[in-house]
Amino acid sequence: MSSAAPSAPAFRLVSEHHGPRFLGLTVGERNARVARRAINARLVDEDRLPTLVVPAGIAIMPGLFAALPAAAGTWMLVWDGVRRPITWHNGPIVGSRESRVGSRESGVASHSLIGSQPMTVRLPHDAALDVSTAAARRRSAWQLVRASGKPTDGWLSRHLHRRISRVFSYALLQMGVTANAATALTFLVGAWSAWLIAQTSHETMIAGALLFWFASIADGIDGEMARLTLSESRWGEQLDTAVDHATYFLCYAGLMVGWWRQGMGLPGVALALGVALGIPIALLWGMNVVRGAHVRRTPDRRESHFFVDTKPIELAVAKAARQTRAPALQLSSAIFILFRREVFSLTFFLVSLVTSRRAVYPALLAGGLAVVTATLVAYRRPIERALHT
Repeated sequence: MSSAAPSAPAFRLVSEHHGPRFLGLTVGERNARVARRAINARLVDEDRLPTLVVPAGIAIMPGLFAALPAAAGTWMLVWDGVRRPITWHNGPIVGSRESRVGSRESGVASHSLIGSQPMTVRLPHDAALDVSTAAARRRSAWQLVRASGKPTDGWLSRHLHRRISRVFSYALLQMGVTANAATALTFLVGAWSAWLIAQTSHETMIAGALLFWFASIADGIDGEMARLTLSESRWGEQLDTAVDHATYFLCYAGLMVGWWRQGMGLPGVALALGVALGIPIALLWGMNVVRGAHVRRTPDRRESHFFVDTKPIELAVAKAARQTRAPALQLSSAIFILFRREVFSLTFFLVSLVTSRRAVYPALLAGGLAVVTATLVAYRRPIERALHT
């Protein structure tokens, strides 16, 4: 057996062996990460901790720790007759091979010893996953992959984008690709899209817009992979956001190059430069508004990172529209949704099917920026109230 690093004040986790790879990690590595996150504390004297023994073929889940009773000594997860982990077994005989084999073959639930009375501890379905065979690993992997979305996902992300991105996340993890490498791949797709958009034909415009939409879908892959491998970090989140913004600005630059090659003219130059300046100003303004709301809600915790998710503003506008019932604010709420990243990328592709004129896109962006600015200025107080609650 190999002992994992001390992970919690409740148990010292011990795995029979590292096991096969499961969603980019060995089962032993994954179990250790789950344990560290579930308890989020450490004790100096590991030898005094009760021991949690995880046999081969079991991937534990965070819900396991909430389901376990108070323990002492050595506890071991065992299988029932249908290969589902249901109990922890406590007692000096747990370490023996005979007791483990006997529990599996008989299908009888193991017991913990409370005084002299045995106690069966049945665990919920989300306490552990069967990863003992290749087929079981596939089933368990897809169970986790299907749950890898975020609560803030919009309708389009939940029902279309995630269905596509999860396939790529699963395949990349099977190949051993990291989440940060997936971020780099997404940027390359965005750069390819920008190069196609910078050409002058209608066909390259459509191809570039299609790739731009796919880059928006692929933007969710690195986050899914990080959550599936329990490797999320603030640095990774900042990198993902930076690459996302860089992709959008690069594609806008490609769009303007294509328009210039088609013949932009002085009015077009003024429009292109106005939008090029307006987008980062609006983004910085929005991040500052969200950062200020965060400080007001939690004055003892300041946001120290540069990039801040501006999705709360969209949610606050929708909430303020419901509260005030102002028609202009309700219209603005719908426009905010249209300029959401995943929706905008699809709109961009659909517009490219209709026209090859590059002037259409900065005009649409200018209109969106005007609505965003007017909304935040005219309805600042109700939006701030909704943002702070």
